[in-house]
Amino acid sequence: MKTQWLNYIGLTLILVVFWVAVSGSLHWPQLMVGLAAAAFVVFFNRSLIIAPEDRPPVRIKTVIWLFGYLVKLIIDIVKANFQVAWLVLHPKMPIEPNMVELEVDIKRPASRVLLGNSITLTPGTLTVLADDDRFYIHALTIKNGKALKDWPLIERLKHMEDE
Repeated sequence: MKTQWLNYIGLTLILVVFWVAVSGSLHWPQLMVGLAAAAFVVFFNRSLIIAPEDRPPVRIKTVIWLFGYLVKLIIDIVKANFQVAWLVLHPKMPIEPNMVELEVDIKRPASRVLLGNSITLTPGTLTVLADDDRFYIHALTIKNGKALKDWPLIERLKHMEDE
Protein backbone atom coordinates (compact mmCIF):
# COMPACT_ATOMS: atom_id res chain seq x y z
CA MET A 1 0.00 0.00 0.00
CA LYS A 2 2.85 2.37 0.87
CA THR A 3 4.53 1.69 -2.49
CA GLN A 4 1.28 2.46 -4.27
CA TRP A 5 1.04 5.89 -2.61
CA LEU A 6 4.69 6.61 -3.41
CA ASN A 7 3.90 5.69 -7.01
CA TYR A 8 0.96 8.16 -7.07
CA ILE A 9 3.01 10.93 -5.45
CA GLY A 10 5.92 10.37 -7.83
CA LEU A 11 3.67 10.47 -10.87
CA THR A 12 1.95 13.61 -9.57
CA LEU A 13 5.32 15.32 -9.13
CA ILE A 14 6.36 14.35 -12.65
CA LEU A 15 3.15 15.85 -14.01
CA VAL A 16 3.69 19.04 -11.97
CA VAL A 17 7.20 19.38 -13.43
CA PHE A 18 5.69 18.92 -16.89
CA TRP A 19 3.08 21.59 -16.03
CA VAL A 20 5.83 24.03 -15.02
CA ALA A 21 7.76 23.28 -18.22
CA VAL A 22 4.70 23.91 -20.38
CA SER A 23 3.37 26.94 -18.49
CA GLY A 24 6.79 28.51 -18.03
CA SER A 25 5.79 30.06 -14.72
CA LEU A 26 6.70 29.47 -11.09
CA HIS A 27 4.08 31.78 -9.62
CA TRP A 28 2.25 30.11 -6.76
CA PRO A 29 -1.30 30.39 -8.23
CA GLN A 30 -0.20 28.59 -11.37
CA LEU A 31 1.72 26.01 -9.33
CA MET A 32 -1.42 25.32 -7.28
CA VAL A 33 -3.51 24.88 -10.43
CA GLY A 34 -0.82 22.57 -11.86
CA LEU A 35 -0.70 20.54 -8.64
CA ALA A 36 -4.50 20.25 -8.55
CA ALA A 37 -4.64 19.23 -12.22
CA ALA A 38 -1.86 16.65 -11.77
CA ALA A 39 -3.50 15.18 -8.66
CA PHE A 40 -6.86 15.06 -10.48
CA VAL A 41 -5.33 13.23 -13.47
CA VAL A 42 -3.50 10.72 -11.27
CA PHE A 43 -6.53 10.08 -9.07
CA PHE A 44 -8.95 9.43 -11.93
CA ASN A 45 -6.45 7.35 -13.89
CA ARG A 46 -5.11 5.32 -10.97
CA SER A 47 -6.41 2.08 -12.44
CA LEU A 48 -4.26 2.69 -15.54
CA ILE A 49 -1.01 3.24 -13.66
CA ILE A 50 1.48 0.45 -14.19
CA ALA A 51 2.35 -1.31 -10.95
CA PRO A 52 6.03 -1.29 -9.93
CA GLU A 53 6.33 -5.07 -10.36
CA ASP A 54 5.10 -4.79 -13.98
CA ARG A 55 7.71 -2.27 -15.07
CA PRO A 56 11.46 -1.92 -14.80
CA PRO A 57 12.70 -0.29 -11.61
CA VAL A 58 13.26 3.44 -11.88
CA ARG A 59 17.01 3.91 -11.47
CA ILE A 60 19.63 6.11 -13.13
CA LYS A 61 20.82 3.09 -15.12
CA THR A 62 17.29 2.45 -16.43
CA VAL A 63 16.82 6.11 -17.41
CA ILE A 64 20.13 6.08 -19.32
CA TRP A 65 19.14 2.81 -20.96
CA LEU A 66 15.75 4.24 -21.96
CA PHE A 67 17.42 7.30 -23.47
CA GLY A 68 19.65 5.01 -25.58
CA TYR A 69 16.61 2.98 -26.61
CA LEU A 70 14.77 6.12 -27.73
CA VAL A 71 17.78 7.36 -29.72
CA LYS A 72 18.02 4.01 -31.53
CA LEU A 73 14.25 4.03 -32.12
CA ILE A 74 14.38 7.53 -33.63
CA ILE A 75 17.22 6.45 -35.94
CA ASP A 76 15.17 3.41 -37.04
CA ILE A 77 12.10 5.59 -37.61
CA VAL A 78 14.09 7.96 -39.85
CA LYS A 79 15.54 5.04 -41.85
CA ALA A 80 12.08 3.48 -42.23
CA ASN A 81 10.66 6.80 -43.44
CA PHE A 82 13.15 6.82 -46.30
CA GLN A 83 12.41 3.17 -47.13
CA VAL A 84 8.66 3.78 -47.25
CA ALA A 85 9.14 6.96 -49.30
CA TRP A 86 11.25 4.98 -51.77
CA LEU A 87 8.58 2.27 -52.00
CA VAL A 88 5.79 4.77 -52.56
CA LEU A 89 7.71 6.86 -55.10
CA HIS A 90 9.04 3.85 -57.03
CA PRO A 91 7.28 3.54 -60.42
CA LYS A 92 6.35 -0.13 -59.81
CA MET A 93 5.55 0.44 -56.11
CA PRO A 94 7.11 -2.88 -55.01
CA ILE A 95 5.11 -3.47 -51.84
CA GLU A 96 4.38 -6.97 -50.57
CA PRO A 97 1.97 -6.61 -47.64
CA ASN A 98 2.21 -9.52 -45.23
CA MET A 99 1.54 -10.58 -41.67
CA VAL A 100 4.43 -11.64 -39.47
CA GLU A 101 4.19 -13.59 -36.25
CA LEU A 102 6.91 -12.46 -33.88
CA GLU A 103 7.56 -14.46 -30.73
CA VAL A 104 9.59 -12.68 -28.07
CA ASP A 105 10.63 -13.61 -24.57
CA ILE A 106 9.72 -10.36 -22.82
CA LYS A 107 8.01 -10.76 -19.45
CA ARG A 108 7.02 -7.32 -18.20
CA PRO A 109 3.82 -5.80 -19.60
CA ALA A 110 5.40 -2.33 -19.83
CA SER A 111 8.23 -3.72 -21.97
CA ARG A 112 5.76 -5.51 -24.26
CA VAL A 113 3.74 -2.30 -24.65
CA LEU A 114 6.93 -0.39 -25.44
CA LEU A 115 7.88 -2.96 -28.09
CA GLY A 116 4.42 -2.97 -29.70
CA ASN A 117 4.34 0.82 -29.83
CA SER A 118 7.89 0.99 -31.17
CA ILE A 119 6.96 -1.35 -34.01
CA THR A 120 3.84 0.70 -34.80
CA LEU A 121 5.75 3.99 -34.72
CA THR A 122 8.21 2.68 -37.29
CA PRO A 123 6.80 3.38 -40.77
CA GLY A 124 5.99 0.29 -42.81
CA THR A 125 5.07 -1.87 -39.80
CA LEU A 126 1.98 -2.03 -37.63
CA THR A 127 1.37 -4.11 -34.52
CA VAL A 128 -2.03 -5.69 -35.11
CA LEU A 129 -2.20 -7.94 -32.06
CA ALA A 130 -0.02 -8.43 -28.99
CA ASP A 131 -0.90 -11.60 -27.11
CA ASP A 132 1.48 -12.42 -24.23
CA ASP A 133 4.79 -13.27 -25.95
CA ARG A 134 3.38 -13.23 -29.51
CA PHE A 135 3.03 -10.18 -31.70
CA TYR A 136 1.22 -10.16 -35.03
CA ILE A 137 2.61 -7.44 -37.25
CA HIS A 138 1.56 -6.13 -40.63
CA ALA A 139 4.63 -5.29 -42.69
CA LEU A 140 4.75 -3.42 -45.98
CA THR A 141 7.39 -5.75 -47.45
CA ILE A 142 8.44 -9.33 -46.75
CA LYS A 143 12.02 -8.15 -46.16
CA ASN A 144 10.89 -5.71 -43.44
CA GLY A 145 8.75 -8.39 -41.83
CA LYS A 146 11.65 -10.86 -41.65
CA ALA A 147 14.01 -8.16 -40.37
CA LEU A 148 11.81 -7.67 -37.30
CA LYS A 149 12.90 -11.05 -35.91
CA ASP A 150 16.45 -9.70 -35.50
CA TRP A 151 15.52 -6.12 -34.57
CA PRO A 152 18.17 -4.81 -32.12
CA LEU A 153 15.54 -3.04 -30.00
CA ILE A 154 14.07 -6.41 -28.99
CA GLU A 155 17.46 -7.46 -27.63
CA ARG A 156 17.76 -4.15 -25.78
CA LEU A 157 14.41 -4.78 -24.09
CA LYS A 158 15.45 -8.32 -23.10
CA HIS A 159 18.74 -7.03 -21.72
CA MET A 160 16.97 -4.34 -19.71
CA GLU A 161 14.65 -6.94 -18.15
CA ASP A 162 17.60 -9.10 -17.09
CA GLU A 163 19.11 -6.30 -15.03
